[in-house]
Amino acid sequence: MNKSLIFYNRTGFITLLTREIHRFMKVPVQTVLAPLISNMLYLAIFGGMLQTRQVGIDGVNYLHFLVPGLATMGAIFASFQNPAFSIISQKFQNTIQDLNSYPISNIEKILAFVFGGMFRGVLVGLLTYAATIFFVGYEIEYPLFFFLGLTATSFVFASIGLITGLVLDNFEKMNFVLAIIITPLTYLGGVFFEVSKLPGLLANIKYINPIYPLVNITRYAYIGVCEGNIYIHVIITAVLISSSFLIAAYIFKKGIGIKTM
Repeated sequence: MNKSLIFYNRTGFITLLTREIHRFMKVPVQTVLAPLISNMLYLAIFGGMLQTRQVGIDGVNYLHFLVPGLATMGAIFASFQNPAFSIISQKFQNTIQDLNSYPISNIEKILAFVFGGMFRGVLVGLLTYAATIFFVGYEIEYPLFFFLGLTATSFVFASIGLITGLVLDNFEKMNFVLAIIITPLTYLGGVFFEVSKLPGLLANIKYINPIYPLVNITRYAYIGVCEGNIYIHVIITAVLISSSFLIAAYIFKKGIGIKTM
């Protein structure tokens, strides 16, 4: 076994990744069905009330505008919660130190948690899209790009979820991050409306809101148009992917939240 390689124990990596996937698949009603139903309620309420609302994108009705936003939102919440809940659960059970004894590299451990969260995020995002077919049809302008958009979004927020789980020590603090930081940024990121139509200072939040380009990439893939420049959104997303993962890797390597004092 050559420990100089990033992947030197594929069996161990696959085992940890499989555990992370099986962990949330054991309770699909809570981890998959609940966010899916929540997104469908959003579609019913907002779509039903505002389906005749004019969208500032020519030729796009509100329901088609809403669907990719809901798929992205579902991916964000699901991918964030999976690694954050997993790590904090291990802290609560006082088994987090066991990570140090796993015969796999740090990168393999990090990727197992991130890929597990990414899998859940993409699953919820795709199921959200599938459930909306009955209301808006199945057409996607760029199907592969749509899948890649959900994958990129899930990867970013799975990495952020891992960071949150490592840094924080209880579920209350994790829920605080989710409710007070991520949820408002999601709502102001263009899920339900065009950010450009927000009044005053709120319209400028898009320049510091990492969710804004993620939503627009998925929306562009779905309907072929979006707010802003799609190439800039792609570049920002690439920066988010690399920076979130590198920060998670640094924190994990330093042993924050894992090593005992």
